[in-house]
Amino acid sequence: MVGFLLALITGEVFTALLIAVFFELLWLDLIPAGTFIPPNSIFCVTSTVILCAHFQLEHTGMILLLMLLSIPGAYILSRIEGWYRIRQNKKYNLILRQSRDRFSIYSPGKMILQSLAGSFGVNLVSACLGIYLLAVVYPHLSGVFQFQRELDWSVILIAASFSALAGLRVKKANISLITGMILVSAALAWMQWPIEV
Repeated sequence: MVGFLLALITGEVFTALLIAVFFELLWLDLIPAGTFIPPNSIFCVTSTVILCAHFQLEHTGMILLLMLLSIPGAYILSRIEGWYRIRQNKKYNLILRQSRDRFSIYSPGKMILQSLAGSFGVNLVSACLGIYLLAVVYPHLSGVFQFQRELDWSVILIAASFSALAGLRVKKANISLITGMILVSAALAWMQWPIEV
């Protein structure tokens, strides 16, 4: 959904949707359950699409580099969300006290609104800082990491789909995963190899 909205905003329909599909496949196995907070894939999609439009990237290898650089930000944002949840858990005790001792000032609606506004603000500020940091770092690293040949989106999406195989938790699927990773790594290394003129 985020990829579709960003495609409408930026006008880069195929690029935005392909980036969104990549991250959807990449974290297909990471399901939020219990206390586990998965990486913030919305940050990755948003930052990559915005910076692709900003830097006017068309080369798939450069887009791949930007996607890979955004992944640590997704983990950092999940940590920030975990910190904010722990902070909000402390307010739970306040809700219990107000509901028991001071019921006249008990206002759960106000607390929920404050919690939602705080969560939105923390995530927005963190995401904006992350996008700014990526915009500063990317130009320096794009000159260092350059693919010699054009990467195909199908190779990138197949590499991301290995996460779905890992989610099966079956021995044959894991063997297929390892074999596929070796083949894709070999293909990417071959594409990176300098072309002799």
